Amino acid sequence: MNRKSDDGGGLTDFVGLFVGAVGALCVWVAGMFFGGSGVDWVVDSGGALRWYDGVRNRALDPGLTDGWFGTQSSTFNFIRGADFAAGHEWPGDRVVLLVHGLDEPGGIWDEVAPALLDAGYVVARYDYPNDQPVVTSAEGLVEWMRVLSEIGVERVDIVAHSMGGLVSREALTNPEMGASSGMIEGVEIGRLILCGTPNEGSAWAKLRGVAEVRERLTRWLASDEMDLIILGGLGVDDRGRAGLDLLPGSAFLELLNAREMPSSVSVTCIVGRVVDPVKTMGLASADQAADALGDGVVSVRSAMLDGCDDVVHLVANHRSMIRTVEIEEGWRTMVGSERAPRPEGISVILDRLAGE
Repeated sequence: MNRKSDDGGGLTDFVGLFVGAVGALCVWVAGMFFGGSGVDWVVDSGGALRWYDGVRNRALDPGLTDGWFGTQSSTFNFIRGADFAAGHEWPGDRVVLLVHGLDEPGGIWDEVAPALLDAGYVVARYDYPNDQPVVTSAEGLVEWMRVLSEIGVERVDIVAHSMGGLVSREALTNPEMGASSGMIEGVEIGRLILCGTPNEGSAWAKLRGVAEVRERLTRWLASDEMDLIILGGLGVDDRGRAGLDLLPGSAFLELLNAREMPSSVSVTCIVGRVVDPVKTMGLASADQAADALGDGVVSVRSAMLDGCDDVVHLVANHRSMIRTVEIEEGWRTMVGSERAPRPEGISVILDRLAGE
């Protein structure tokens, strides 16, 4: 499944990396001030499983406004008990699982989760220490699949953003984790939707120090006492090992891309491109540079996966494909304007899940 790295001269690569880094930096930094809810960093290497049910969660505890609750929480136990008493099994036999990416403060699912809930899906998300090795995060995902199996879940559809797609692919294809024919711990993986996943790595990973600064600032702003120790060193990010795994040509990616995806799993790749193809039509060099730039973090080629025939191209950046750009959302709120149109990637996700 290996592919050659993106073509193009050094100047094209430099320009693409520079413009992409500046654009991604602006969006990511804006997320610290205009980002959505869900800033709840995980330090356990095995991660955590959280569920989304905004209506029932707020009714049970009005102080919890983001709609997310943990698997070991009283809210989780309450909902399961209430549904059982009413003659229903919750969460049921099918769950849509969301898997985040590198240096993600939690807001990436702010619009995806409510849309899925409104469409009638049971929604959960897998949170993990985003800087640890991808293999470690995949091991945690496998463990939570075992928990899902134990509570009656038979099928999971995964929606993964950025590095979350690599975590999901690793759990699905690594034989040492017990992966077998599209099953993880007895749970069938029906569909895998990859949103801006760097299947061949990302040059942005070379600048992961910028993302690390953003992460520390976000944690600091979200902390109760804004302790300056947080800015000095978190001590739980495994020294950015995930960033090393994301480097093009890394040992991790070589092993991952040498494995075939299970044929029983339907795969969709959502690919972002910040430059509208119409604007570079007929301009070979400009079109090549725009493809290398991709969504500002992941090139067009890297966001595609060998063997995946269902590829959807969007004019969007790395976050705006499934999340309204935070700075735009904040500005619209300040001036009392209507919300921006829903990101196109959400419609793609709903369409693919409905087709199963």
